[in-house]
Amino acid sequence: MRLTLFSDYALRVLLYLAARPGRPISTQEVSEAYGISKNHLVRVVQTLGRHGFIDVRPGRTGGILLAKD
Repeated sequence: MRLTLFSDYALRVLLYLAARPGRPISTQEVSEAYGISKNHLVRVVQTLGRHGFIDVRPGRTGGILLAKD
């Protein structure tokens, strides 16, 4: 099965968040962990947030969390 690059990044973000529950994760942290461009990752995070898979908390103390267990 072949995934688009966008789908691959989306799955990586969800897996990273699932492995670290309970604390907001910055997109910078995920970007560095997987070697993904932060600009591409931000677009993936926005889409996942819009569809309800993750909660996006803006601001200095914000980050991304899984929306559901």
